[in-house]
Amino acid sequence: RQMCIRDRYMGNNITVFRMSRQSNELKEDAERYLREHHIQELFEDLATAVCFKLPENLEGFLVEQLKLKKAKGFKSGLYGDGELRNIFTLYDLKNEGYINTERCRDALKVLASSEHQQNLVEQSKDIPDKVDPKEFLRLWYFPSPTPLIS
Repeated sequence: RQMCIRDRYMGNNITVFRMSRQSNELKEDAERYLREHHIQELFEDLATAVCFKLPENLEGFLVEQLKLKKAKGFKSGLYGDGELRNIFTLYDLKNEGYINTERCRDALKVLASSEHQQNLVEQSKDIPDKVDPKEFLRLWYFPSPTPLIS
């Protein structure tokens, strides 16, 4: 349904659409779909990747990122093994070759590129007491049973 009102400042007619119950249900369905398919997280990941890489060919880069994400999931493309090891080293302050659960969780949250991913890291119960570099990479790439980053 629509109604027409007059803009008192400019004298223009403005068409206003009232939300019917049906359009409200459509909006709720759309919001549910976006949530269930993590569309906001996808766009946050893509925006993060663009800011991190600053690609010359933006369109080609985005297409490549989408192909990577389709093949390997949300974690793909942004960080390589070397960068992940560097993050691990930053959190291994005493150079012991391992980090505790809390430090690992903090490091994984730094790597997370969306609020959804940070929440998954925060809620994860799959991080062991001692995490070495190999386990850190495994947690990032191949989380078990509950994905740390999806």
